[in-house]
Amino acid sequence: MNKRLSLSILILMITTFLAYGQEITFQKNVNYKASTLLQNLNKNRDSLLLESKNKQISQVDIFNENFSQSIDVYSNKTKIDLKTLPVGDFVIQAIVDKNLIIMYLHKNKTMKIASSDQMGNIIVDKEIASNHNANIIGKEENHLYYWVVSESNSNFGSSKSMTLVYREDVAKLISKNKLELKSGVGKDNKLLVYTIYNKSKFMNKQFRNPKYYKSAEESKFFNAEPYYASNNEKEDTSKP
Repeated sequence: MNKRLSLSILILMITTFLAYGQEITFQKNVNYKASTLLQNLNKNRDSLLLESKNKQISQVDIFNENFSQSIDVYSNKTKIDLKTLPVGDFVIQAIVDKNLIIMYLHKNKTMKIASSDQMGNIIVDKEIASNHNANIIGKEENHLYYWVVSESNSNFGSSKSMTLVYREDVAKLISKNKLELKSGVGKDNKLLVYTIYNKSKFMNKQFRNPKYYKSAEESKFFNAEPYYASNNEKEDTSKP
């Protein structure tokens, strides 16, 4: 092989790396009873846009056997962030007036090439995140899953979501919440994080009863005492 060509290939290999993005496939409800609800993804395909032509959307639920998210809307339109949604197949149900409109969504990982000028920032970010995780997770590092209840309150409205997250995502959510509480817009936002001991059994009970996470004083499936609670919810129990 030509030495110049070999050198070029080597440089290309060094100056590029693999990064993972996510791809979303959305299936609308085309039933005539759902025609009054506009259902679309945004241009970046990372948010779900719903708009009712006449009736109010009271709630949107996104779920599968391992995930459950419930969002209070009480408005004619809403934008739901899908970036934090895990990979998998999901049922989406929107409650419009007294009607239940069912949609479907599939999210999978795709691979793309990123240039090396981003590598330095990414490596630094990973190092910071790793250190932050170590401080936040502490002695509970053996637990892989956490149940997160997030409530957003502002002049524009309120929404509530519940979701199962991986250990490595907990630090980011807690940091984000602490920053929001210091801001004028997000000072009323709330965050609760619970440690999960048995994912399948906890999710089975949570799926049947959306209030299960706060109804059990003791459980073999999760720690009923929040691992983290924003200071406007109750005393902050996170490690410094």
